[in-house]
Amino acid sequence: MFYNLTQHPDLTQAQHRALPHVSNTDLSNLKAELMGQLRRPNPEALAYGAAFHAATLEPHTYARTADRCPWAQLEALARHVRRQRYCRDLLYRGTAELTHTAIHVDTGVAVKVRPDLLVVSPTGRARTIIDFKTTSCQDFAHFLASAEQYDYDRQAALYLDALQATRFLIIGVQKRNPHQIWVFDATAAAGFIEQGRRKYSALLRRYALHQVRPTLQATPMPLALAA
Repeated sequence: MFYNLTQHPDLTQAQHRALPHVSNTDLSNLKAELMGQLRRPNPEALAYGAAFHAATLEPHTYARTADRCPWAQLEALARHVRRQRYCRDLLYRGTAELTHTAIHVDTGVAVKVRPDLLVVSPTGRARTIIDFKTTSCQDFAHFLASAEQYDYDRQAALYLDALQATRFLIIGVQKRNPHQIWVFDATAAAGFIEQGRRKYSALLRRYALHQVRPTLQATPMPLALAA
């Protein structure tokens, strides 16, 4: 599915974003374009997510910024996650924010992925990707329902395949009381990864077509792509 997997140690978030490769966010933007939607990410939500990930995964890099964020709440939530037994073990064993690039076999499109955490077994045979998602969902059932809405299945499949990993865990962190932490094994959910793989494959094909024909006008998206 992918080849030429390459690690890029010590890249910052800014350097990662500057790479010319295609990211999962780029695929989201392409999907919105093909469906005729105007995608306007919430700047405050983006700032919150970036700050939470820094405070949780790389606290030595964390600092408050001029962005509008509930800083005290965010910092308390990051501490809560870092102290939770299961998350603490993953954070201890995993490598945070390590950029990888690879090339998609079918389309030749170069992609970039930057998992929150990558845990490699002592033998090197098992590779587990962990992705933290903050959420306002009131319970685990609603959080699972939101996974397809936000294309978590596509991200999970893309990261698994590009990194040649064996497992993808999504950890939902409830932003409001009681601040529950939910662990969803995406690789164990029937059809979840397969659906995500169909999504990213279709979008990479459309991206490759755009590269060949840069003046191509957006056309209605097949239902299979929007699924």
